Amino acid sequence: MTTVVNKKRGANIVLLYPPLRNILKAATPNYIDKNRGYIPPMGLLYLQAAIEKSRHKSVFLDANLEGWDHNEAASKALSYGPDLVGLQATTFSLKDAYLVSLAIKRQNPDVYVIIGGPHPTIYPKLTASLEAVDFAFAGEGEFGLVQLLDILYEPQLWHTVQGLAYKKNGMVHFNHVKELIEDLDSVPFPARRSSNYTRYTSILSKRNPITLMITSRGCPFNCVFCNRMKRKYRCHSAKYTLNEIEDILSLGIKEIFIHDDTFTILTDRVESICQGIIERKYDIIWEARTRVDCVNENLLALMRRAGCYCLSFGVESGSDKVLKYMRKDIDIDRIRNVFAWCKREGIKTLADFMFGNLHEEREDVRKTLDLVKQIAPDFVQYSICSPYPDTPLYQIGLESGVIPYDIWQEFAQNPLMDIKSPVWTENFSVEELEKITAAAYRRFYLKPAFVMKHLLEANSYNQLKAMARAAIGMLRNK
Repeated sequence: MTTVVNKKRGANIVLLYPPLRNILKAATPNYIDKNRGYIPPMGLLYLQAAIEKSRHKSVFLDANLEGWDHNEAASKALSYGPDLVGLQATTFSLKDAYLVSLAIKRQNPDVYVIIGGPHPTIYPKLTASLEAVDFAFAGEGEFGLVQLLDILYEPQLWHTVQGLAYKKNGMVHFNHVKELIEDLDSVPFPARRSSNYTRYTSILSKRNPITLMITSRGCPFNCVFCNRMKRKYRCHSAKYTLNEIEDILSLGIKEIFIHDDTFTILTDRVESICQGIIERKYDIIWEARTRVDCVNENLLALMRRAGCYCLSFGVESGSDKVLKYMRKDIDIDRIRNVFAWCKREGIKTLADFMFGNLHEEREDVRKTLDLVKQIAPDFVQYSICSPYPDTPLYQIGLESGVIPYDIWQEFAQNPLMDIKSPVWTENFSVEELEKITAAAYRRFYLKPAFVMKHLLEANSYNQLKAMARAAIGMLRNK
């Protein structure tokens, strides 16, 4: 292509969230995944906002929310006459993103395709080398994508865009990521108005529609099963966060899921946010993810006053031995105390646990089930330990032979191959772990008292249907 982007017109891009028809089965059972609802793809909405501040034109489409198949998604995107279509992909959704890119190239081979997100951040060159992909983007793309649009038809300048992988002269090149965005407040609010924001909902929410907020990036902790340890922790200021909440309220949205890996790392910042919500009298309720060693009694009381009604904690195991091997750096007594504090403050709790962890044995599984009974969370999420790419656990698995070969790299090279996520089978078979997980779900969620309580608390007919489908799935183990 020899076209040059018109300096006045700029480039046209469609940011497309693919239909999730082929998600790799990961850590949670199908009957949980299928009934969650729809949440906004925040990565693309941040990119949309950045492009809206530039001279370029962008359209955001959520094919998963709309129910389009891969060909329909491609046709819809191409109907806007884009120079470039941008897709978002995790490793688990890579096949769907790639099927859309193939459909785009079949319908119009002259349109560029770029894939960004968690997967190409791990495998930038392998992603860019795929047949129907022209570019891959590693890392945070708010500023880099606009830079690429500026020089889209000037391949001699592609090497100047940090984090960009691209094909040129039969070779795949990658411009290494040198810097993360230090000042997160320089990033505009995600472009919620460019989405069908009234249609995003959750089975657990009280005030649909909902939205997500991401008030920090990176993680300072060292869990063996996570790859975020390589990303420096940075956060938005309390002022920025409060102004974003005000913007969300102006859309008529009154429930927020704060989707940080760990929202309460900096206690002073969270206190300022909560005080601001109270002083500004925002009519908002919210939930967040955190750790038991990142909250205290006073902070929980303040968060409750500021509208926090539910917290998710990554507990992972009821065994001190397993927690040590997982590098969680928390202890069982602390877990018990924090769940008791939440109960006292009226904050609902969701506890995440994994079965089949590093060096876990049957006695450790029993300790986990006993702990669930002791802390009595309002909700649990049980999953099976599945080593994700680019994590210490995955490397341990390859070196020890628990994982026989580099399955994630093979999949990155051929997203259309038929694979299942690897499971940590050091002391359990896959079948044993599936039975343990299914039995644990039934034990927790199908108790008559639990069922009756949550049926009475359901906010809508659709929520009742989703709960019923999840319950039937548990009974059938599907």
